[in-house]
Amino acid sequence: MSWWRRIFSLRSRGLPAVAEHQSSPTTPDSPTDELEDDLLIEARNLVALTGPKSPHELTRALKIGYARAVNIAAATSTQPLQVSKTPISDDTTRQSGAALPKTSVEPVATKLKKKRPKKATPARADLPPLTGRITGGHACEFDVVGESHYQPALRKLRNSRHMATDNDFVADIVAEPDNPYDKNACAIYIEGSKVGYLPRGASADFFQQVADMGVTGPWRFQTKAKLSGGWGDRPMVGVLLSLPKS
Repeated sequence: MSWWRRIFSLRSRGLPAVAEHQSSPTTPDSPTDELEDDLLIEARNLVALTGPKSPHELTRALKIGYARAVNIAAATSTQPLQVSKTPISDDTTRQSGAALPKTSVEPVATKLKKKRPKKATPARADLPPLTGRITGGHACEFDVVGESHYQPALRKLRNSRHMATDNDFVADIVAEPDNPYDKNACAIYIEGSKVGYLPRGASADFFQQVADMGVTGPWRFQTKAKLSGGWGDRPMVGVLLSLPKS
């Protein structure tokens, strides 16, 4: 006879415990003697929680055969005891009907990354219509002045190409008659961005030559250009135009 029957079955009926030296009968008193103790405990717990079960329901719930389910159904219907092999403390019994306390989760403070301010992109100028192009095969050796004030635009132009193999640009020479410092100022633009000016003496000569051709009003001439410097001992990016040296 199993320990289950010795401890629970006999004592639940008010019978004295069987001495260990007595021999167990060879024929079982009920079908539950041949059942595994853990399986019977699981079945009784299931019945106590969800109500009586038919053999078919026990077959699906416990994954057992129909014959064993019939025996377990008979055992759970005659002795609907709920037994747990895990001891339950008094504190657990008192708190069984109480709702579990809600655990508060403190929000984790996240460190926001500071966004770097974007560098200002040089605005493209609204240039006047093209008046003419300067030709003559001059080498790009004419120095432009004032490039130090336009380094962001010049570096953007330089970084847009591979200077060792592609350093050919088109520069626009635009008149600035409203310039407060020089009424004969000639600004230099490359790809719509101002990059410098003609020197004061050269711009006066250029204005005079344009006037001699009968050109009036806003004008714009184009010529070839190259960029210089921007690395090593020449960190400043410069501009060289295809104009005759004075």
